[in-house]
Amino acid sequence: MNAFRKYAIWIVGLGLAAFIIPSTIGSFGKFNENTKPSVKQPKKPYEPPFRMDGTLWALNDTDTTAVFRTEYATTPAAIEVGMMYRRSMDKDMAMLFFMSGGDQPRSFWMKNTIVPLDIIYINSNHEVVSVQANAQPMSTQSLPSGQPASYVLEIYGGEAAAQGIGIGTKVYWSDK
Repeated sequence: MNAFRKYAIWIVGLGLAAFIIPSTIGSFGKFNENTKPSVKQPKKPYEPPFRMDGTLWALNDTDTTAVFRTEYATTPAAIEVGMMYRRSMDKDMAMLFFMSGGDQPRSFWMKNTIVPLDIIYINSNHEVVSVQANAQPMSTQSLPSGQPASYVLEIYGGEAAAQGIGIGTKVYWSDK
């Protein structure tokens, strides 16, 4: 009986080997650059896309000093998020915030904002009343307007000085 068991084990073993070895060898050539990994690769972090809603002009006296492609923040949710989570920004991009309540003291911060910004406060007469230049990314420090404002403009850090935008500059915008 032991001899019979011995042969049965060999036959079962050879039968399994007959199925396992060819399937293993056959799979070696199936891996190439199109084979998808079984482990998911991390995705790029979310970055809100820029949405051009209009064009904004900054004027000193009668000279246009700067023109920006501008995204408008008009809802409470859009105002709250603003430029947060954006990893890059062209120097001719801007975001204009339409604040409710007319001219009054305003304050912004840079929480979750990755790029440096100039925060420009504008009153209802379209005049710049203050500039918070080169605001520190990711900071929760309050950046107040100093004077009552109805609008807030965010542009790339350092661009206000580079474009000659300061207190008294007039700012106008139009839809696309």
